[in-house]
Amino acid sequence: MRTGFHTNAFVWAGVNDIEQIASFAAETGFDFLEVGPGIALDEAAFSRAAERGVAYEAFIYCRNFIDDDAEAAARERGELYRRMAFAGRAGAKRFICSTGISRARSLPDSGGCNPLLSLDRAVAFLEEAIDHAGKNGLTLCFENCPMYRNIATSPLMWRAIFEALGPGRLGVCYDASHYVWQMIDVYRPFAEFGARIEHIHMKDTALDRAKLADVGILHNTGTERGFEENQWWRHTVIGDGEIDWPRFLALCHGLPGGPPALSFEMEDYRYECEPERVKAGLRLQLDRLKKLEEEFMAKA
Repeated sequence: MRTGFHTNAFVWAGVNDIEQIASFAAETGFDFLEVGPGIALDEAAFSRAAERGVAYEAFIYCRNFIDDDAEAAARERGELYRRMAFAGRAGAKRFICSTGISRARSLPDSGGCNPLLSLDRAVAFLEEAIDHAGKNGLTLCFENCPMYRNIATSPLMWRAIFEALGPGRLGVCYDASHYVWQMIDVYRPFAEFGARIEHIHMKDTALDRAKLADVGILHNTGTERGFEENQWWRHTVIGDGEIDWPRFLALCHGLPGGPPALSFEMEDYRYECEPERVKAGLRLQLDRLKKLEEEFMAKA
């Protein structure tokens, strides 16, 4: 298995030096970095960091690329394509993004959300982005994170997007932690979409059922960082939430090309905002994954 981590956790802890992050990754035994938007695109620094022996497996930039404000959408697309060009030169294999959403179409004043009403705009954007990615030697993958006004957040929406785009043109960066709190089966996507899953965000989600019974699913106060009083779900390190990781890992091994790139995305409030806490959380998860892999191989 190839393992790495998303750089955001270090950025949120005040560390945005790619050389420093790459040194930690190499010393700890990670294979790659997934480079987020908080890292300055300095080619000289990236070149020096690469000497540590850690690859740049993927870059990620998630924004609202189909914003109803045409100028805002164009600005974000321009930044996305600038980052794609840099990622290609840095030797990355994949670029991960969101789709965006039309607020006017999908988020009515009466409340709720109908992402299907933004499908045609998202597909048009993805066709353009796939072309840019290909020209830079990258495979485009969408992530299923509901933040940043993304419509690719459920099996239904994945299916609709793939049917509109046709075969073999787009991959998935699968983050099962988001499906936990959406009450979606985290294992089922492997059967239908396994051939598309090229990158996995490794984190878990814990549910506080007592709190859920008190506030309900519409009281959704979860955030990327921190922990709020009435939050009924929270992201955790792997093994501290709802996901059955032995089962999940077995499904990863069963994919057509074997396990995809496994990238830890640290959003557990207990291991964030301080560099040493981030390092402790990443070390803990890598150790847990290695033990899971050893157990899997012993049974295989």
